[in-house]
Amino acid sequence: MPTVDASVMRSANKRTVLSLLYQKQTLSRAEISRVTGLNRATVSSLVDELIAEEFVEETGVGTSSGGRKPILLQFKVDTGFVIGIDVQITHLTTVLINAARQILYERRRNLLSEEQPVDAEALTQMLVEEIYLAKRACPPSPHGLMGVGIGLPGMVNHEQGRALYLPNMGIVNWLVRDALQHHLALPVFVDNDANCGAWAQYLATRLPNLVFINAGIGLGVGLIMHGQLYRGTHGIAGEAGHHTIRAAEDRCSCGNLGCWEQYSSENGLARALARQGVAVPWPLPADFVSQTVAAAETGSAAHRRAFQELAEALGVGLVNILNIFNPTATYLGGTLAEAHEWILPEAHAVIAERALMANRQMTVTPVPNNTVALGAAGLALAQSIDLLPAQI
Repeated sequence: MPTVDASVMRSANKRTVLSLLYQKQTLSRAEISRVTGLNRATVSSLVDELIAEEFVEETGVGTSSGGRKPILLQFKVDTGFVIGIDVQITHLTTVLINAARQILYERRRNLLSEEQPVDAEALTQMLVEEIYLAKRACPPSPHGLMGVGIGLPGMVNHEQGRALYLPNMGIVNWLVRDALQHHLALPVFVDNDANCGAWAQYLATRLPNLVFINAGIGLGVGLIMHGQLYRGTHGIAGEAGHHTIRAAEDRCSCGNLGCWEQYSSENGLARALARQGVAVPWPLPADFVSQTVAAAETGSAAHRRAFQELAEALGVGLVNILNIFNPTATYLGGTLAEAHEWILPEAHAVIAERALMANRQMTVTPVPNNTVALGAAGLALAQSIDLLPAQI
């Protein structure tokens, strides 16, 4: 019969106790023992260790049905902090969060105002600058700044910390983690932006099967399947923006024809406007979607028709995603979420008409524009403190 190493078992039990306290507001030692099945002596020893490490703190006394009142415990939310950065073609969004994923600092930096071209070297310098700015906002804590998460708009090898291909930025084979750690004495974690968005929604909802659509200049999909972030064999799962929804039409930056993101992204919106005879500035300004929304709200028929055209294409692609994965929930993030009132009703109509069975009832929920940055920070947090779900 195989034996279990005592130190491994203790580490696993400690992680169980810490994770339970992280997910609950307050618990007593006796409640932890009852929920986990660990004996009280083991729980007390593990809790004492976690208090000494300043991950847990005693917060008062609870009520008792008889005998001594229990001492209540809670996770120490300011035990440490992480930074998350969402890299998009037009802007960077940076957040600093504590271990409870509460935002202490947030900043947006537009890239189109930069004088230098946004290549890998320039982007590295910008990221370092943003990290140092966020670091200044980090208050004193037992474990300090524990790591940085970066969400990138393209194909990423998260294990190597490498951007394989960022098609809308023209960046290939960029060793992001190595480049940043050359400047920073911090762990750096890198992933695709849609994966980060999906992870943020999973941490917020704990729904085991969900889809996150990140629609900006391009379009990507993040997948949570059975409570795990699904990356595929080579780490490039979710590149649904490059599945074909129209034959032999617009050429995509990936080289293919008729890709979904050509019709359901900011670029797709720009093309739809051009077909309506609207002059579109290029490169697209950082507030392109909000400008288009404002024009639609003031009664521009051309802008409204462009949104309808985009929404129909978005709905067609979503039908494919829903029929393949049959998720519990679907979320829309990125800049196009700012236009959800003009997009989602028509997309929902397409889903209701074309999807299979229960998928027809799917409601796509828009999320705030800092969701990817929060997810990037959440990935760094999961790696820095061994208490979040391990299947990332």
